[in-house]
Amino acid sequence: MKIMSNVRVFSTVILMLILAVIPVVQAKQIFYNSLDSEKAVKDGGGKVHAGSFVEGAMGKGFYSLKAGEAVSFPTEEQLLLETGTIALWVKVMVDIKKVPGESFIFMMYKRGADAFFINHSHNWGANQAICWMIKHKNKWFENGIGKSCSKPLKWAEGETHFITTTWGPKGMHLFLDGKSVGKGDHKTGASLMDDDFWVGNIEIEKGSTLPSQWVQDELYIFDTQLDQAEVAGLMKSSLTVEPSVNHLALTWATIKLK
Repeated sequence: MKIMSNVRVFSTVILMLILAVIPVVQAKQIFYNSLDSEKAVKDGGGKVHAGSFVEGAMGKGFYSLKAGEAVSFPTEEQLLLETGTIALWVKVMVDIKKVPGESFIFMMYKRGADAFFINHSHNWGANQAICWMIKHKNKWFENGIGKSCSKPLKWAEGETHFITTTWGPKGMHLFLDGKSVGKGDHKTGASLMDDDFWVGNIEIEKGSTLPSQWVQDELYIFDTQLDQAEVAGLMKSSLTVEPSVNHLALTWATIKLK
């Protein structure tokens, strides 16, 4: 009897391990960084060009206040052209209505041809908004409120928000705090990829002159398009579980996405 009991325990453990592995494969997360310290960025293969790490939405995050303050990571195998999802937390450090001009939360820009932008207070008739913009073969897609941009927002200093963008065969999609706020018909991403993507600003080669003036925190990238339920699940999981600095955050996040 004791032997049979041990066999049952062993079988149960194996089954639990199998069930834990299956969602990890399905979620297809390919990048994560906590953005909570220079060490975390460097351990993730990135570079801190300038800026500071202050209290954000989920512990500390990267604060880009001035020109020259930016974080970069290599795009290779961490950001895909055809389809994907980008998600991150932000903490508002200055009211969105006071953010001057065009300021960048996330950017990949193959200058003159292709881009992925997440920015705010853009000037395409969507001031005080969050915008998700795709440039493909020198053409911008789905301009305007309810498409590439949200409606004007009243986000105020001290608030924290979860931004998610997707691209691919289901179209381009913008979610704020787990809810759909913009959707377009463009069914792919950019056609060319630059060497790096940037967090909190534009590239250093252009002086990083458009800082977000906010804190960026907990950055995820997937190689598939998450749907609304999965986006809401990812937001909820990151609210309840704190990953270690060096952990990919793959297991705990993707189990909750299934």
